[in-house]
Amino acid sequence: MWACAALAVVHASLWALVTPPFQVIDEPAHFGYAQYLAESGRPPRPVTGPLPPYEGEQRLLLEGLPYSREQNPSWSSADEQQLRRELAEARSATAESAARAASTYSPFYYVYEAIPARLGLSLPALDRLYLMRLFSAVLAGVTVASVFLFLRELLPGTPWAWTVGALVVGFQPVFGFMSGGVNNDGMLYAAGALLLFLVARSFRLGLTPRRGVAIGAAAAAGLLTKTTMVGLFPGAALALLLLWWRTTGVARRAAGRGALAAGATFAVATVTWFAADVLVFGRPLAAATGGMASAAVGEVTTLRGQLSYLWQFFLPRLPFMEDAFPTYPDYPVWDIYIQGFVGRFSSFQFGFPLWVNQVGLAVLALVAGLAGVELVRSREALRRRWPELCTYFTMLVGTVLLVGVTGYRFRAVEGLNFEQPRYLFTLLPLYGAVVALAARGVGRRWGHTAGAALVAVAAWHALFSLLLSINRYYV
Repeated sequence: MWACAALAVVHASLWALVTPPFQVIDEPAHFGYAQYLAESGRPPRPVTGPLPPYEGEQRLLLEGLPYSREQNPSWSSADEQQLRRELAEARSATAESAARAASTYSPFYYVYEAIPARLGLSLPALDRLYLMRLFSAVLAGVTVASVFLFLRELLPGTPWAWTVGALVVGFQPVFGFMSGGVNNDGMLYAAGALLLFLVARSFRLGLTPRRGVAIGAAAAAGLLTKTTMVGLFPGAALALLLLWWRTTGVARRAAGRGALAAGATFAVATVTWFAADVLVFGRPLAAATGGMASAAVGEVTTLRGQLSYLWQFFLPRLPFMEDAFPTYPDYPVWDIYIQGFVGRFSSFQFGFPLWVNQVGLAVLALVAGLAGVELVRSREALRRRWPELCTYFTMLVGTVLLVGVTGYRFRAVEGLNFEQPRYLFTLLPLYGAVVALAARGVGRRWGHTAGAALVAVAAWHALFSLLLSINRYYV
């Protein structure tokens, strides 16, 4: 577990080094939030109205660096020296508006990032940003360690498969890219993976009050990081119900207390924060929805439009449906999830050529097929473990539906595409499980070889993704 976690941290740290400053999705706003919190000791109030322009270090880093999301980089040593002089002269208190759209998030992740931001106050902005990125990379290790532990509970009789699944997750390029930047997604992935591990452990060993407290704490940590965590909650609630219902006697009473402990821990943590958010920091409670529950959203969305949007995202449009994607994407699952998972970086601005994505689709199809073979072979065990299987399926459906509903509302208001593979990465333990099952699917004789091959493919995938980014920015 420790080796898998360490490799994940190294992978994310390489992305932190290779990716130019502020080329990670929404990094300027997350950097500004953590910097303001480190300097002032309080979270910023949500920005209302049009977003203000960037100022100070953020503006200089965005305008003065020789990188661009849209164009090839340019190089000039004179410009570089000028930027460093301007950064040294512009160092001042960070404006509250520096958090911009990220200001609606709770400070749970930013308290963590405020540690390197505070320690690095005397450092130049570029060095301070890199230190914050390295702190974020540590969260990748937490995520992969949780994936390893999840697989240990899921497949207790196949220890080598735990390593296979955890390493393939740790080498996933988009996961490494996001974990190597200042973005609260990194903590969200860790909280989601930890929640799945705790649920799996409770199914294997039974729900107790102690495990209930841990489940509630993991759920609260995820929610206070990012509301995407809500997609896992129906499955987690179903797990608590089934764990209580499937036991008898003393174990049932313990499971009941565990379920109550989970609910109480979650409620206390979230209510305490929301009360402090309103009463202490003067932030409106409505900010937690990120604006997607406002009256303006309700005026431009309909239930029929939502259902049509979800259908067209995964299936061909029916004749009576209005085109939900008139310009982009042409084939949403392929254009966004498959190509994005194989590797699209920056703000979805560049990625692999088409043939690589096609090869990636073939590999994913092969892995899914082998995992299906193993599930059929293990159908007797699946019948015994149907409550656990229903829980994970509910988490998968809940997360996909949440992203689809948010995507429709975002497109209706902003006219822009919302979905990205990174929003599904709270389900990374399930991806690791599919990979581990695929390795077992080739049979006992060749399972170790297949697992090693899958890890090797994942490692090469990670390497060529890093080279792709180097080519984009430094060649």
